[in-house]
Amino acid sequence: MVNKKLRRLYAKLIILVLCVLIIARIFVLVLSKYESISNSYANVDIAFYLLKEDYKSMTLNLASLLPRDNAYTFEFSIGNQAGDDIAEVDLEYELTLRTTTNLPLTYELYMNESYTDSGATNIIKENTVAQDEDGTYFRTITTEKIILPYTEGITNLYQLVVYFPGDYNQEIYQDIIELLEINVNGQQVTDE
Repeated sequence: MVNKKLRRLYAKLIILVLCVLIIARIFVLVLSKYESISNSYANVDIAFYLLKEDYKSMTLNLASLLPRDNAYTFEFSIGNQAGDDIAEVDLEYELTLRTTTNLPLTYELYMNESYTDSGATNIIKENTVAQDEDGTYFRTITTEKIILPYTEGITNLYQLVVYFPGDYNQEIYQDIIELLEINVNGQQVTDE
């Protein structure tokens, strides 16, 4: 009689354990089926917020560039709002990109459009290479001044396109690092 009760208890325990395992497995499968996908036009790597007269700078290490036929793209934004805060005066800013000249790179810069769009306009105004006081060569890329009116929150999305052609797939370019410095000089708009 004790054996029958013990067998029933073991059978119930085994059934209970199997039910728990089955429920746990179903629970894991149900949770793993949920996924969320979102797309954003503004895949921004760096954001600059100009809320007053200010000078902001950011340096990027372009260490992972390899010669290839496709362009490399880097996104950043400049705006006159950060959350609920917005600039209280009209601001204008100058955008300057300064790079080393270690690699034979070609640069293009687009504002509020993608370089793949038909009719996209490269906004580079000046692209010069000059030697500094230490004898190092730097490329300086500038754009026209941009005005951000205080009456509305504006964020300009920039896409920097860097070409490193596959023709340069040679040993001499191995392990060479290129640096890129983004400078934003914001100033209050004054009537002169």
